[in-house]
Amino acid sequence: MVTLKQLLNEDRRKDAWLRHCGFIDLSLSEFQQVQERLLLEQLELLAKSYLGKKLLHGTLPQNGEEFRQTVPLTTYQDYHPYFKDKQEDVLPLKPSYWVCTSGAIDAYEYKWAPFPPGLAQTHIKNFLAAVIFAVCTKKGEFSLNEYDKFLYAMAPPPYLTGMVPYGVEKEFPFTYLPSLATAEKMSFEERNEVGFRLGLTYGIDLFFGVSSILVRMGEKFAQTKEKFSRREKMNLRAWLRLAKGLMRSRLQSRELLPRDLWSLKGIICAGTDTHFYKERIEYYWGKKPLEIYGGTEIGIAATQTWDYEGMTLFPDANYWEFIPEDEYFRSKADKNYQPATVLLPELEAGKRYEIVITSLKGGAFVRYRVGDMIRVLSRKNTNLGIDLPQIVYEDRIDDVIDLAAFTRIYERTIWEALKEAGITHSNWVAVKAFAGGHPLVKLYLQLPAGCTQEVMEDRIHQVLCTINDDYADLTQMMAYRPLQLVPVTAAAFARLKAKQRQATDPALWRKFNPPEDLIKEILTTT
Repeated sequence: MVTLKQLLNEDRRKDAWLRHCGFIDLSLSEFQQVQERLLLEQLELLAKSYLGKKLLHGTLPQNGEEFRQTVPLTTYQDYHPYFKDKQEDVLPLKPSYWVCTSGAIDAYEYKWAPFPPGLAQTHIKNFLAAVIFAVCTKKGEFSLNEYDKFLYAMAPPPYLTGMVPYGVEKEFPFTYLPSLATAEKMSFEERNEVGFRLGLTYGIDLFFGVSSILVRMGEKFAQTKEKFSRREKMNLRAWLRLAKGLMRSRLQSRELLPRDLWSLKGIICAGTDTHFYKERIEYYWGKKPLEIYGGTEIGIAATQTWDYEGMTLFPDANYWEFIPEDEYFRSKADKNYQPATVLLPELEAGKRYEIVITSLKGGAFVRYRVGDMIRVLSRKNTNLGIDLPQIVYEDRIDDVIDLAAFTRIYERTIWEALKEAGITHSNWVAVKAFAGGHPLVKLYLQLPAGCTQEVMEDRIHQVLCTINDDYADLTQMMAYRPLQLVPVTAAAFARLKAKQRQATDPALWRKFNPPEDLIKEILTTT
């Protein structure tokens, strides 16, 4: 197959756009036709494999409707017995590679997902679509050059983001800062530090990473002059870039910013907090970040376009189903209840849905509950003429608080931290919040007698740093405390528990990531 490099070298820019970004011109019915065709091809492959026969219960559905009516939803527990040891003989197709992410506490350390050749190639194509949108000025017009300097600040293999650049290399040559081989031997913080240092010498054209990293670098640039002046090993090119940047900032009577040193062509970010950081990223770096949505099991799933508003799902990434929020809560309260799903044309603006996917092109997941919640911003993007629903990734739906896309705090983590900090009661509630420009855990807690808020917050923070390495790394890298303690009286918790017992659905009044109504109740009764 012709590569993106070949298309651009042959001045076939329109063909490059059509191949990678043409999906935004599909109508809803055309989108679903692509979905149906790819699903039927996938079902043929599944029916011939051991895992497929097990998940399909020995049937071969003839269309999407029959598939949804006869095949039950699955979770990672259905795949773990085969994936923990990477049993490739049970799969529809032999994978090119496996990718992983952290698993669930007490269940499995990692979640693994196989990527056969066709599926891997599709997700590389979709990632390059996001790159094109990030450097796009208007429909069909974009600027990409061979060996553009790419600061790639994501996790290494076998994480999905670490596998992407190896696939991209076959399609289009970028210069990665640092090189892929070097980056794999470094810690996350080292890779970012070295990457930015190399950028001083060679320049930076593109960035892909966690949005909070860009914000942190922007915040640190106020002290850049003093820090760099002590660096004796900086070469002449780096000094010249720094000098020009300082001159720009002084002419505007402000502190030095990254945008004074680099003119990035495109910024691509992933994670739940990108929408919160986007204005600050644009201020520091002079470029809006383009948000993408993806994950270990789903690959590169959706992307913003050149207006940096809602994201559009890729029609060939997965077969998409959506569990309406009320159906999700009903299934959470009744484990035996099989929630109903809807398809893309049935999505309603303003509503939330849990994502359900079936892998395509030889992938392994079948009607798989990913654990992600999306919200539909609108049924279409009128400004750009995109007739497909525009979505935003809300967050994980399981009992986890995701901080800056690489630190996950589970309910059990909070229980352990409270125990170590000397808290023996259960009068607490934890939610994700934002303060001071950063995501954090807001902990509503009944304080022990004689203990102040400051002392207890510091004690719990130190325990979290000890028992959760990711939390400690986030604290060190971002130079802030991802914890805020709010004192709540015992009487307030007593009234809250009384209302919980009277509620029609007490399960929704959970203490970890509860609904907003519960938090309002706490604040009202405190």
